[in-house]
Amino acid sequence: MIKSIFLRLLKITITEWSLFFKDPAAILILVVAGFLYSIYYPLPYLHEITEKVPAGVVDHDKTDMSRQIIRMSRSMQQIEVTEIYENAEEAQKDMAAAKIYGYLEIPQGMEAEIRKGNNGTLGVYAHGAYLMLYSNVATAFSTAAATVGATIEVKRLGAKGYSAKQGMAIRDPLPVRFLTMFNGIGGYGAYVVPAVLMIVLQQTLLIGICTLGGPRKNRHFHSLRGKDISENEPLLFRYFGRSVAYLFHYLVFILFYHAIIYWLFDFPRHGNVFVMFVFAMAFFGAVINMGMWIAQFFSRRETGMQILVCVAIPFLFMAGFSWPRESMPLWIQSIGYFLPSTYAVPGWIAIENMGATLFEIRHYIFHLYGLSIFYLALGLLLAKRNDLIKHFHELRNVTTGSRLYCTVLKRFHR
Repeated sequence: MIKSIFLRLLKITITEWSLFFKDPAAILILVVAGFLYSIYYPLPYLHEITEKVPAGVVDHDKTDMSRQIIRMSRSMQQIEVTEIYENAEEAQKDMAAAKIYGYLEIPQGMEAEIRKGNNGTLGVYAHGAYLMLYSNVATAFSTAAATVGATIEVKRLGAKGYSAKQGMAIRDPLPVRFLTMFNGIGGYGAYVVPAVLMIVLQQTLLIGICTLGGPRKNRHFHSLRGKDISENEPLLFRYFGRSVAYLFHYLVFILFYHAIIYWLFDFPRHGNVFVMFVFAMAFFGAVINMGMWIAQFFSRRETGMQILVCVAIPFLFMAGFSWPRESMPLWIQSIGYFLPSTYAVPGWIAIENMGATLFEIRHYIFHLYGLSIFYLALGLLLAKRNDLIKHFHELRNVTTGSRLYCTVLKRFHR
């Protein structure tokens, strides 16, 4: 009995899995897309951090101190000082033409004011439309100015008899040491790619299930000719047999990301394989059951792709990828509660970037298993309803055909 059930499920699983490599649409979505996006998407972030952002300096002072600030600015890794301007109008013109992304303005009389013991004020103008470049320009010029200012202050204290060490302690009594955790070089790729990979897995899986019809019976695909027995199995066999095919297929993907993609692009890779496996089972279980439910609303296989491709970016942002979920409107948060990616993105980052244990990500896993049960119930109920409706139509057609046959036969005998 158990062996017979197992063999029937196995046959359905193999039939479904073979579709991934026979059906043209399935090959593109369930095989090619997962590999292609995992390699294509990280490529723009190979350098991880932005460096040598073009910038300029407007020097109204033209003194030794202003030249010292310019030299220090040129030594900054984040920017490359490409122009020294005579006036701010020229710098603004180049910034509008995207030749530079910010400039430092040194006011006239700055050195004289500092030598009198007064403060000098520098102006940093950065292109706010590009947040990452804005940050680089502002940080570089601020660091350069602070370094020159510290040197001047230490020299001033040295003239009063303090040693260089004492001068530094007086100038900065509470030095701060910054340590970047879980993303050693502070790279943008290590920040954005893990979140996007979870969305790629979710959306390709949802689209793939919708393309292949979910738990429907009697699917009319060219690749399924001669597979009538598997296609007409009872609902539970069809549902779980096909789900297992998707589950194991995508477990291969997540292992490929961990072992190959993370190694290839040198992303933080601290995840334990067992923790990753438990997390993946919960994540893919929720996505597969969600896909089995959604697939039954589309009468045409292309419709699922058209809709689900459009919502990929909103799903990414609902996961709190670029903005805290707590700061989003309540109705957006409410939608996010029903999306597996909302819990998968922070869960995956916690595992791979931070080396989280199973206990530390238990709340994400519980939510994912909860969604899995929720969508399983919805999917089975809707599939059972559709099976009954289809069975009713088949009976009606048979009955109508029998009546028509009897009527024709009677007329013939007359």
